[in-house]
Amino acid sequence: MAGATTTWVTSSAAMAAARRMAAAGAVGDPVCSLAAVGRPNPWLVPHGGRIGIGHYGVYWCLIW
Repeated sequence: MAGATTTWVTSSAAMAAARRMAAAGAVGDPVCSLAAVGRPNPWLVPHGGRIGIGHYGVYWCLIW
């Protein structure tokens, strides 16, 4: 999708997943399309559309 715009929005589901990952001290939650410790690489997500984001400490959850 050349020139596609991705909209990044704060997601309560992604925030809750990030908190669960932080509490467990482990990366990965069934809600997340992509989970990461540290900032996720935006080139690893689909371009265009809407992506819900949430983080807690260094844990990130992205949902698309």
